[in-house]
Amino acid sequence: MHRKQRTATWLLSLISMVLALACTSTQRIDTSGSAPAAQEACFDSSRVRSFSPLHERFVYVRVGSDEHYLLTMGSVCISLPFATGITISGTTFSRVCSDTGAMITYQDSGVPAFCRIIRVEAVASREAARKLVEDRTTPKPKS
Repeated sequence: MHRKQRTATWLLSLISMVLALACTSTQRIDTSGSAPAAQEACFDSSRVRSFSPLHERFVYVRVGSDEHYLLTMGSVCISLPFATGITISGTTFSRVCSDTGAMITYQDSGVPAFCRIIRVEAVASREAARKLVEDRTTPKPKS
């Protein structure tokens, strides 16, 4: 009888260990300086101080003296990195949020060009926005 109890105890321990391992997260946390998190947010377009295109789909916006946002465009805007005269248009009110129909308007070789804003995210700084863009656009190796 003792042998059956020891076998049963051993099997239960083994099953418990397997179940515990199955419930353990297999995701690694990247601490190698990846981009900080960003939250969706809104801002007042009348308070924008500067625009900086960071990519064909991303624009960094500084609002006031201490608010920073990353705008994601709905499609690739080929000439956006070289844009001049950037403004925000298409909003009934001055508040710009994700998917509100707001557009970036800019000059492309003297001709107005438009890109729809699909996401507005608050970021800590221009550098944080740049890191997010890099993380989102750099091809990742397949493992």
